Amino acid sequence: MAVVAGATGGIGRAVVARLARLGYLVWPTGRDGTAVKALSAELPHAVPWPFDLGNGPPVVPPELTEVDVLVHAAGLFESGVVDETPADRWRRVFDVNLFGVVDLTRALLPALRRARGRVIVINSTVVRGSPAGRAAYAASKEALRVFTEALHQEELGTGVRVTALYPGRVATAMQREVRRREGGPYEPERYLAPETVAAAVASVLGTSGEAHLTELVLHPARGPQSS
Repeated sequence: MAVVAGATGGIGRAVVARLARLGYLVWPTGRDGTAVKALSAELPHAVPWPFDLGNGPPVVPPELTEVDVLVHAAGLFESGVVDETPADRWRRVFDVNLFGVVDLTRALLPALRRARGRVIVINSTVVRGSPAGRAAYAASKEALRVFTEALHQEELGTGVRVTALYPGRVATAMQREVRRREGGPYEPERYLAPETVAAAVASVLGTSGEAHLTELVLHPARGPQSS
């Protein structure tokens, strides 16, 4: 079984499609229940699991006794300079980008341990250096990086392998909004395709049992190297 958080977004949808082709029974999650159910209906084997990552720990369905793969693809972008970004916007971006990831991971850890499964956290190359005007988003992603590294170290003895994936700019609706706020053009041909990120997820899953791919960074070949 494979759980994909943020399944209806650009990256999440591509990951769901890739995992379905690999033969996984996929559990897509997301806050838009209608969209999650519609996505699940498109797949040969899928079970919709709608919930909002920003609303606290989810109730795990009893069928999820073993989870082979958990992919965190959800994310919330926030822009604004520090002295003009109110506290509630900081909290919301952390609720989704960090605490939602923590809550879902903790909820599924027993099932992941039973399956000796994999956790793949899709982060962002923004952790390599935050541009001005993105403090809340970049800080949440840096906190996510630290969480992922800690989880990796803590689960070494359980058989759960944890991988951090750092893509640069990806051609998604979120990136369109990022470019709008930056005041620049949206040029999808200069960014990574969501399917490229999904292929990277598949490559992690294809790593042989004696190897542990802990970190993978993807930059667009033509575009800027920050996201």
